[in-house]
Parts: sequence; C-alpha cells; structure tokens
Amino acid sequence: MTQAQEAITPEVAPITAAAVAQYLRQHPDFFLEHGDLLRELKIPHESGRAVSLLERQVAVYRQRQYAMDEQFNDIVGNAKINDALFEKTRLVILDLLRCRTLAQLLGTIGERIRGNFDASAATLAFVTERGDAGALLTIPPTALRTAFGEFHEKQRTWCGSLNPVQQSLLFPKQSAPIVSAAVVPLHLSETSRFRHTYGQPLLLIGSTQASHFNSTLDTLFLDFIGEVLSVHLLSVEG
Repeated sequence: MTQAQEAITPEVAPITAAAVAQYLRQHPDFFLEHGDLLRELKIPHESGRAVSLLERQVAVYRQRQYAMDEQFNDIVGNAKINDALFEKTRLVILDLLRCRTLAQLLGTIGERIRGNFDASAATLAFVTERGDAGALLTIPPTALRTAFGEFHEKQRTWCGSLNPVQQSLLFPKQSAPIVSAAVVPLHLSETSRFRHTYGQPLLLIGSTQASHFNSTLDTLFLDFIGEVLSVHLLSVEG
C-alpha cells in the first residue's frame, strides 16, 4: 500500500466488548445462523473448567427456572396461609355473631380468638375515665396515650412488642408476661349506647412470644374482625 493510499484509508474504530454485546442483543438469532461458533466458544466456569456457550446458556436458563420455581412456591405458600387464616376468621366471626350478651362475647373472644390465632390471651378492654368496672378491663385514656403515643389518636390496628408498662396496662392479670400484642380499636360513635355505658372498646390479642405480633404483620383479617365486632356490639346486651 502506497503512502497516498494510507492517507485516504479511514481509520476503523476498534471493536469493543460493549459493541459486541449490543450487536448480539440487537441480533438475538445470530447464533442460529452461525451455529458452528457455539462449538468453538468457551466460557470459563466457576470451577475453572471451560464450558461451551450452549452449556452456559443451559445453566443460566436452569438457574432462572429454579428462581421462578421458588417464587411460584412462595406464592402458593402465601395463598395457603391466607386461605387458612380466612377460614379461621370466618369461623371466629360466626361464633362472635352468635353471642347475645357481653359476657358471652368476652368468653368467645377469650376462647376462640386466642385458640384460632395461636395467641396466649384475648379480650376486650374499655377506654374510659370511669375507673373500676368489676370484671371488665378498663384503661384510662391518659394512660393509653402515655404508653402508646399517637396510637390512640390514629385509631388503627397496632401490632408489636410490648414494654413492661404496656404489658401491665393491657394484660394486668396474665401470669406469664405478654410480650407482643395486636391492639384493634373498635369504632363506635360517641352517641352509641354501648360506648356510653362501657367506654371505647379495644380488642386485645397477646402472645408470650416476642415475634408473634410484630410491626410488619398484615392486619387485614384483624381489621375485618374489628369491623364485625364494632357492628355487632350495637346489638349486644350488657
């Protein structure tokens, strides 16, 4: 090649790995047309053994299949758990609706909700300034606000671990310490006869296991039970 020819020959940019990768992405059927390359290409394996590109593809697809199988199993597992919780919730609600008196309701809550949700204790508490109400558990609003901060104002289901002050406030009669709990506010209007008589009710479900009720727990079924109880209390006798 003469110097003149060299002067007019354009420089060819070197082919980079990124350019090759981009080309293969844009032409996914490249190896269908150049199948002989699959036998020649070798990719280092983690074990140090060189494997063909085809073997590597199979391994990648197999790993993806394993990951998809695990995701599918997780979905099926969660569905089974939710199905079991729904059935337990349905049976509990039916038993609650059969109660005609507050005493019956408290007994059913203590037995059925505690048993069906693997809890150590379950009861109704009443937020009121009236003090002692016999066998009923009453909680002064100021004490609840001090122990739980903004929870009382938000009026939402709360789940989490309990400190000693919260334990003695919610579960004062339990022999074994209740270290985690779900607190479900029952929404009654201020003009409700039941609320005027007893105070604002809370559904309390506690456990002696610290991880049983935690802040990440889905409260869908607890909220549903709370909504049903809120309506049913309007027809319950004292």
